[in-house]
Amino acid sequence: FDDVSFDVRRGEVFGIGGLVGAQRTELLESIFGLRPLAEGEVRIGGKRVDLRSPRQAKRAGMALLTEDRRASGIVPTRSVLENTTIAALGSLSRRGGVVNAGVARERSREYSQRLNVRSPSLETLIMSLSGGNQQKVLLARWLMTDPDVLLLDEPTRGIDVGAKYEIYTIINELAAAGTAVIMVSS
Repeated sequence: FDDVSFDVRRGEVFGIGGLVGAQRTELLESIFGLRPLAEGEVRIGGKRVDLRSPRQAKRAGMALLTEDRRASGIVPTRSVLENTTIAALGSLSRRGGVVNAGVARERSREYSQRLNVRSPSLETLIMSLSGGNQQKVLLARWLMTDPDVLLLDEPTRGIDVGAKYEIYTIINELAAAGTAVIMVSS
């Protein structure tokens, strides 16, 4: 992609549209530090941020919900609890890096309820859930990191109309609460 420039403010949902092959995903991945930027810069809160890795992007207050939940989102052989908390392990850990299991369970339960994840329990393997519930678990994962900027790549692909409605409602609530949302869609 060339000559891409845009501003997104707190509370806005900024849409990027384009057909498959239009480099939409690559743009989001570059903003999030998954791909190197040949030139240009990313600014958050008016300050230039150096994003050479997802870890740096996460520290800068960004989160990325990827396009293909099965290939680059869920950890299929792990539970809803593990899939929900994996991005926030640092904030769920005690001194010495040991995860506080009680806090992790409570936060996972809180976000699963908030996003209306339909699962028999937090121990249920994520691969046994519907596509819409898997997607809500992934969204819960990133919301648990309390991002200022949320990057969404085709957030409703492959899910039923009810789950789509729920995800769009969540996106609007996040924007109303001050999160800057950048959403890619075909």
